[in-house]
Amino acid sequence: MKKVIFLIIKIAIALLIILLVAGFARTWQVWRDPLNAAFRAGTVPSPALDGPYRGSVPGHSVSWLGKKMNAADNAGINVFADGDKYPFATSVGPGLRDADVQVLKIQYDVPGNPWWLRLVLDEMVQIAPGQYLGKVNIRIVPGVPFTIGYFALEK
Repeated sequence: MKKVIFLIIKIAIALLIILLVAGFARTWQVWRDPLNAAFRAGTVPSPALDGPYRGSVPGHSVSWLGKKMNAADNAGINVFADGDKYPFATSVGPGLRDADVQVLKIQYDVPGNPWWLRLVLDEMVQIAPGQYLGKVNIRIVPGVPFTIGYFALEK
């Protein structure tokens, strides 16, 4: 029995190490992407986002179509090909990894969302009139967020 428990602990530690290495590697790739310079040069969306916005993920075809924003409630919901789901709350503040950049934070840690989505924090900046660039961050390990990619919104 002790051997089985020891084996399970070893496997869990190995998986945690693999997850950390993969997270740091992906974050490094995202930071080196030319979109990072555009994100860092962006500003907090002004005026506040309100209504539907068309979304895309650069270089990928996805079923996510965009977001519906509600400026008055500091909230919104994602739009997918099969309907609206995954509500979020919004606020303005410094970037999670880009503390010198003010961003629109899109927080999924709200009632009704699955546990895995509550670990996600999107951050978004305006890069041109009606054009917005976002980063997707995952907070798996407290104090060590991983940035896994970009998304775009447009009015």
